[in-house]
Amino acid sequence: MDFAKSDIQTMLLDSAERLLSDMSGVEYWREQRHRPFGFDEARWAQFAELGWLALPVPEEVGGLGGTIEDVALLNIVLGKALATEPYASSVVLAAHILGQADDRAAADEALGGIADGSLRIALAHQEDGADPLALEVGATHARPAGDGFILDGAKLLALDAPGAARLIVSARIEGEEGLGLFLVPVEAEGVALEAYPLIDGTRAADIRLKHVRLPASALLARGPRGAQLLGEAIDRASIALMAQAVGAMEAANRICGTYVQERKQFGAAIGSFQAIQHILADMFVAAHQARSMLYHALANADRPEAERAAALSAARLVIGEAGQLVSRNGIQVHGGYGLTDEYAISHYFRRLLTLEKQYGDLTLHVGRLGDHIFA
Repeated sequence: MDFAKSDIQTMLLDSAERLLSDMSGVEYWREQRHRPFGFDEARWAQFAELGWLALPVPEEVGGLGGTIEDVALLNIVLGKALATEPYASSVVLAAHILGQADDRAAADEALGGIADGSLRIALAHQEDGADPLALEVGATHARPAGDGFILDGAKLLALDAPGAARLIVSARIEGEEGLGLFLVPVEAEGVALEAYPLIDGTRAADIRLKHVRLPASALLARGPRGAQLLGEAIDRASIALMAQAVGAMEAANRICGTYVQERKQFGAAIGSFQAIQHILADMFVAAHQARSMLYHALANADRPEAERAAALSAARLVIGEAGQLVSRNGIQVHGGYGLTDEYAISHYFRRLLTLEKQYGDLTLHVGRLGDHIFA
């Protein structure tokens, strides 16, 4: 990998840091939790104006054709500011699937909507009792009917679905092997969402699909290619979320470094105590290891499936454990007050905990990495 930033990347990061530095902090984060979808839709429109939403979208449909490295750099800045906008689910995951969909007309229209900020799309894949890392589904199926399909089933924990206008739903197509990916309007008859907040203020939903009638153009991919495309998209979204975790850790370290210089006990700043210095050193090392493993995942993002999955799971393990160490020690450095809502470190703690659970937690990624090593 080339670690030197290009001129475009430098401009992207400068614009991101300027905007997000003005729109962050405890009061701002509290305000976002009370919004209907857990984020400021006006700021989402600003993301679109700055070209952030068009970043990974192909140039031929109005995007910038950016790389996964560009996306990761932007998401590090989003993570530092604890941005809860649905960037990974809509811009990274959904755009990757749509960019390789079979029906180009429907997909290109949706990609244009993602790029200009007028359309948000969420993935509905996880099912009750299923392995979150598994790509096959059992409880959702599509039945061919006339010139389209009828969709039935249920999905759990569809991240960012409450604020989305369309869903990408995974389903078994009767009489076929592999996986079907369908683009489903949220307002379609037979679609019911039960929305709820996560501990960091972001939103998810459980979804029921009852006799949802879809046209043939709703089918984005089918068969073995459907599962392959879904796996690629989830892994890219995971990279974006890992980048956000790295940014959040680095911001948490800065907050703690400032706090220990200001907080005094026994007539001295607690940052002068050796025990506190050891804690901060561990946090600093963990955050740097996390950034290194993010680069490892990026370097393998376009490798064959087995190598890509192993690299990503290794990165998820290191970054997930580093996030726990940094956020928990950050709470410890602040004392009991650190867990209260008035302190920024508590917001980073909740965000890092949520990020570690999305698209498979540490235990599941240990299993996937172990399967690869011992295969």
